[in-house]
Amino acid sequence: MSNMKIIKCLLITLFAVFIPFSLEAADIQVDLNGFRLLQFKTAPENTFGKPYKTFKTAYSTVEAYLFDSDAYMIFEYYNDLPNNITSIQLTGHTDKAIPFKGLVLGADVKKVEDALGKPSKIEKIDSPKVSEYSFENTNYSVEIDENNKLYSIKISLTKDINQKHNEPFKAYDELKSLIIKKDINAVIEMLRPDVEIYKNGKILSINKKYTDFVAKPDKKIMSAIFGDKDSVLKEIKETEPEAAMRLIQNMGVGEVYKFYKGSIIKEIVFFPYNGKYRVYEIEFKE
Repeated sequence: MSNMKIIKCLLITLFAVFIPFSLEAADIQVDLNGFRLLQFKTAPENTFGKPYKTFKTAYSTVEAYLFDSDAYMIFEYYNDLPNNITSIQLTGHTDKAIPFKGLVLGADVKKVEDALGKPSKIEKIDSPKVSEYSFENTNYSVEIDENNKLYSIKISLTKDINQKHNEPFKAYDELKSLIIKKDINAVIEMLRPDVEIYKNGKILSINKKYTDFVAKPDKKIMSAIFGDKDSVLKEIKETEPEAAMRLIQNMGVGEVYKFYKGSIIKEIVFFPYNGKYRVYEIEFKE
C-alpha cells in the first residue's frame, strides 16, 4: 500500500463526536483487534511505537500505525478526551488481526451482512473506492471494497458507554466478593480500561494492548489489588467503606467508597462503562 493511499484512507469515516442512542437497544462493541475504547493513548504507542501519520480534525487528533505490510490501525482522540482512545479503525488486508464479530478483513460482503445484518445506510467513497456500511443502533461501521470484500472496520465511543449503567451501589459488593475469591479474570473485567491506581506516589494503569494485559496482567496492578499486605484485598477484609455519589462532567454519575477507618485505601471510585459500574480509580493512603 502506497504512502499516498494510506494518507487518503485516513480521511474516511471520521464520525461526529459521540453517537447518541439507547444502550439497552444497541449493539455496542468496545474491542477491536485487541484494543479497547477509552484505553490510554500510551497503549498503541507502547505496542507499535511512533505513529505512521498524525493529523487533526475540528474535534479530534487522529494517529495511524502500520499493523501489517498492507494493513494499519487508526486511533482517534477527541479534544475533550485527548489521552483516551475514542475510536479505533482497522483497515487494509491482513490475516493477523483478531476477528470482529467473527469477521476478518477480506470477508465476502454476504458474510458481512450475515454477521452484522443489512446496513441502515450505505455511502459511496471515491478514494479509496469503497462503500461505507452503517448500522442502526450500533457504534460500528464497515467498508466494503470494489471487489465486495471487507476492507475496514471501525468502532466509536458513545455517550451511553460512559453513562448507562446497572443498578447503583451494587458494584462494590461484587468487586469485594471477586477479590476475596481471587477471581483475577472477573476482577479485570470490572476495571474500566482507563482505570488508574494511585500508590506510593505512582500511577498504575493499563498501558498496553488490552488483550495482552488480560493474558498477562501487570504485576504491580495485581499486587495492589491482591497482595498479602498493603493491598485492596487486605483493606476490604478489615474495613467497611462509606458510599457516596460522585459527578464528573462527561462521565455521568459515579460512586465513591471511602475507607475512613482503614489504614491502606483512601477510596475506590466506580463509573459506568458499557452498561456496568466499573472501577475508575483506586487511591491508596500515603
